[in-house]
Amino acid sequence: MAASLALVLSACGSADTNDEAEGGGDECAGKIGVMGALSGPNSSIVIPSVNGAKLALTQFLEENDDCKVELVPFDSEGDATKATPLASQIADDPEFLGVIGGAFSGETRATKGIFDEAGVTMISQSATATDLTTEDPAEVFHRVVGYDEVQGAAVAKYLSDALGGKKIFVIDNSEAYGEPLAEKVTEELGDLVAGSDKTQVEQTEFSATISKIEGAGADAIFYAGYIAEAAPLIKQIRDAGIEVPVVFPDGVYGADFPKAAGAAGEGAIVTCPCVPIEEGDTFYADYETEFGEQPGAYAAEGYDAMTIFLEAIKDGATDRGAVEEFVDGYDAEGLTKTLAFDDKGDIAVENVVIWAYKVQGDALVPDQEISLD
Repeated sequence: MAASLALVLSACGSADTNDEAEGGGDECAGKIGVMGALSGPNSSIVIPSVNGAKLALTQFLEENDDCKVELVPFDSEGDATKATPLASQIADDPEFLGVIGGAFSGETRATKGIFDEAGVTMISQSATATDLTTEDPAEVFHRVVGYDEVQGAAVAKYLSDALGGKKIFVIDNSEAYGEPLAEKVTEELGDLVAGSDKTQVEQTEFSATISKIEGAGADAIFYAGYIAEAAPLIKQIRDAGIEVPVVFPDGVYGADFPKAAGAAGEGAIVTCPCVPIEEGDTFYADYETEFGEQPGAYAAEGYDAMTIFLEAIKDGATDRGAVEEFVDGYDAEGLTKTLAFDDKGDIAVENVVIWAYKVQGDALVPDQEISLD
């Protein structure tokens, strides 16, 4: 998907050139960017949320045909170094009133300062690293998902309670997303951790890690990372004859994982701070009609993020400052949860839901909600 591709579904007046410094100009017009891995091995984690945002825009414009709003995708491939110039491109164009993303934590960490300086409001649909709002916070950053302090505690509880793990091996990908998440899981598990190891992004050979798993006598495994590495890792774990349960976090919650892992992935668990979309749900039906497939990873969260921006524009926010003020004060029911942000840009913990999904064939199916009570 080309970075310059824009979804333009309706037309009305053009932007007032006198307002170029702040963006906007029309009463109901503007551009919203959406940035993330739209290609590559991890794209199935992102594309459904972009489609969810597109669906929100389509439905909005059907009811507001006097508006001109564009959703403009930017393909970062999930790479922080590639995301940085894209963020600058958005920031330098005064017509952009906001951005959905970044989708991954690393690219979000690399770009939030650029957006903050330019006053471009961010609403991430899936960046979960806790430190995005606790270390060097950006006033413009918001997210409609829970952060990894919550997901990490849920993963640990699933490993110990649902799976009964007593010797759990913890692995991370040495990256902005995986490393702190694994640290939280390790902290929560305490003495139940039998061993740990670090891998690298783009690593494909894991014999050293597998030797450590065998040496630890692990009865459960947790890997914090993304699909591109998770698929070959679980294949090599199973090839080594290790048949203990393997748990992954939301970085693996994409339709491509069951396909990439093949038979080795059967029964693997993937956790996610995202709610299941039931087949009889209106959103499910609308999404399937629009895109010819069922909603995937963070599709409803993408819809929620776009809806907030659209409500801001409909309310009369014609510049970046007004959009930021509207989003900061937003409080309404979304598809996934009550959407209201604290002063750091996070959703209230009591509104966050963590689910475990199980790989069955080529699909991820809901297994159980993980209660932290």
